[in-house]
Amino acid sequence: MNPLKLTSFHTPWVNVQRSMQIAHRGLKRSFDPEADDGIFLNNDLIGLLHDIPLQIIVISLFVLCVIARKVYIQWKRQVKLPYVTVGGGPHWIRSWRTAIHWVANSKSLIDQGYYEHRHKTKIGAYQIPTIGGTFVVICAKDLIEEFCNAPSNKLSFAHATSDLLQAEFTIGTDILFNPYHVPIVREQLTRQIDAFSLPLMEEFAFAMEYYMDLNGGEWKTFKAYELFVDILAQGMSRVFVGPELCRNPEYLKLAIGFTQEVFVNAHIIHLVPKPVRYILSPLLNAFTINKSLRAAIRLLGPMIEERKRRANEEGRNWKGRPEDLLQWVIEGAPPGEQNLKAHVKRLMELNTAGLHTTVNTLYQALFWLVMYPEYIPELRQEMESVIGEFGWNKASLSKMLKLDSFMKESHRLHGPSVATMGRKVLGDGFTFSNGLYLPPGVTAGVPDTIHRDEVEYGPNAKEFDGFRFSRPVENAGVNGEKEESGSSRVKRKYFVTTSLNYLRFGHGHGSCPGRFYAAHELKILICLFLMNYDLRLEDVPKPIYFLIHRVADMSARISIRRRKTASF
Repeated sequence: MNPLKLTSFHTPWVNVQRSMQIAHRGLKRSFDPEADDGIFLNNDLIGLLHDIPLQIIVISLFVLCVIARKVYIQWKRQVKLPYVTVGGGPHWIRSWRTAIHWVANSKSLIDQGYYEHRHKTKIGAYQIPTIGGTFVVICAKDLIEEFCNAPSNKLSFAHATSDLLQAEFTIGTDILFNPYHVPIVREQLTRQIDAFSLPLMEEFAFAMEYYMDLNGGEWKTFKAYELFVDILAQGMSRVFVGPELCRNPEYLKLAIGFTQEVFVNAHIIHLVPKPVRYILSPLLNAFTINKSLRAAIRLLGPMIEERKRRANEEGRNWKGRPEDLLQWVIEGAPPGEQNLKAHVKRLMELNTAGLHTTVNTLYQALFWLVMYPEYIPELRQEMESVIGEFGWNKASLSKMLKLDSFMKESHRLHGPSVATMGRKVLGDGFTFSNGLYLPPGVTAGVPDTIHRDEVEYGPNAKEFDGFRFSRPVENAGVNGEKEESGSSRVKRKYFVTTSLNYLRFGHGHGSCPGRFYAAHELKILICLFLMNYDLRLEDVPKPIYFLIHRVADMSARISIRRRKTASF
């Protein structure tokens, strides 16, 4: 055997033994000050360094430099804002305690910071330690305006959403960084709202009959969220994929299940360190998201291939060409996305975005109705009068001032998250006009608490007032004031109208492109519920918060019976 190889094999262990001996002598000296350790300092330590190969010393120094640089960069990129924390003790203990507290108590932390810093300090922002790093909350109105108007290469919605959904580990980042669907939703879908009115009404009515199965005038109790998501998914599918699949039980189960899988997987992955995510995500997705996508390809594949074949043979405007979201996705896909899997994936992702937010809005609105039934007679009277005169169309639904106000008030008090307009800081950071600097990599947002601020909404800001937004318009009409012109003294604040104190749909260039369609389908569905059914409260929904999300109470129940004057 080559003695050099034997020596080189044992050298690391010899060095480990010597290190242990040196450490032991150091400990001994700490307990025995009279111990003679001059040789320890001069001989053993130098001898140990002499025995370590030069490569290891160089590599060790390099690693130390990298670590030092990272610490320095983190120090330089610290957000110089006051912290909102819980408990006492050193800052690092309070930070960890707050990060854990954030998981189920994010609302209380957001509210605490808002009332401390919105009107009482000049800073207008604060930060909260979370499991994913510090979260910066912008609460001063002038800073919110700058935040809304900042360019996307500085404050990125796509990057923030990617982190929130853990897109790299769940659905992929293509929908966020190649959003060719946005003009489709903003323009084509919005233009076709009127054409979709009757099909939506018919599909919702059919779904309500099917899922509720009410006979006579008896009351029947349902888990509200499950019922609402079933009905809404079927109506949305009529617009998304057309009549061929919108009543297919397997497709509807996929549409609902895929939405739930994306958010559940994202929450699980969010709670583990990043290295673990590369191992965990393939295991989670294999039995959930990826499995659902394969099933969706099987169901949608023949329909997509047939549509593409007809277009190739007969031209873009082929006879019988459907007007639905799937067709627009097929036609609008860029070169890299013109394949079956990409079409199906984009459709399922758009379904997730639409279904998740819309069902929560419907859930809150209908629960406010059963908790405050005194609003029902006036809303019914408005619905029956308008639809009786003008029918089911976009123009008639826009005339329902009270319904629009009721929806906006419900949405104002109970949105889908404790903070809105999430943005991730990119490039070399972002500096506000007051000098506040946000370093790259930080995530920031606007607090939901602004929607309950007495300065913005008056002394009853925290109370539910269903006609808060319609009352000024109706009073103006009684007093002879104009409503619709730009010079009018009373401006109507629609459910879909964004502003610096109503940010549910964002504001500025980042406003939600699908809010007009969502509002339209919600109005149709609420009209059908109130005009044809009586509703009764069984359980008051419990407020549930998980990370930044407000989660619907899945166990809350509602009772429903058919009205004698029902139209179907």
